[in-house]
Amino acid sequence: MKFKDIRGYLSRIDRVSICCKEDLSYENFMRIGDVPDKYNEKYLYGFGVIESEFEIAGKTVFLPCVEFMLSDYEK
Repeated sequence: MKFKDIRGYLSRIDRVSICCKEDLSYENFMRIGDVPDKYNEKYLYGFGVIESEFEIAGKTVFLPCVEFMLSDYEK
């Protein structure tokens, strides 16, 4: 399943973290609408709730978010 297949079912208000399985790099977004389309063709490897860093009012804070682990390759 690709990320684009589930995008329409995700909460519009929850924070999102996208993690790349190949190198464990990640990007955080305030909501699903902020996640760039470049992730649409990646395969969904897993997801869950974590706490990650977000910039709020000039400060870095840890907040809960939904993390999606994506891969360039199918399982």
